[in-house]
Amino acid sequence: MAKKFNLREFQTTLSQKLQAAASRDNTGSRLGFRVGDVNWLVSLADTEEVIPVPTIVQMPGARRWFRGVVNIRGNLFAVSDFADFMGQGVTKDHVDCRLLIPHHDFGVNAALLVRGTLGLKNINHFEERTAHAAHPWIARQYADDTGTDWCDMDFGQLLGNVEFLKVEAQLGN
Repeated sequence: MAKKFNLREFQTTLSQKLQAAASRDNTGSRLGFRVGDVNWLVSLADTEEVIPVPTIVQMPGARRWFRGVVNIRGNLFAVSDFADFMGQGVTKDHVDCRLLIPHHDFGVNAALLVRGTLGLKNINHFEERTAHAAHPWIARQYADDTGTDWCDMDFGQLLGNVEFLKVEAQLGN
């Protein structure tokens, strides 16, 4: 018989792990996540939480990458498909998909739809790359010990980006 999955217990455990990690010296700690075919990192201090994708209410007249809004504990969050926003195609609905919520200090109720999380990573063990960043919200680029590339997210740059804030559909979009 298959073991039952308790979503509340999973969320509580994940939240406790993130809070415990955030309270340690985490200057090198990042949360890894997957967007399209790209591995990303985000500082734990910049992240409020990561949750399974709840029901998204679509908004008419919005760009394709703007999925709609969700209600998370009584607060509305604007959901953007991060891969689609960057031109990498629509993120397919899957059980591994998550919403990455930026820290409330950014003052924006936004949520990024990502393909999945990849756990905590320590960039102190990564090699920094000097390649030109394709987007202003890429703070740094790294390679891990297996040669896998990683992009380090600058949430402030993304959340303040004019194109990211324009969710209304344009003619021809």
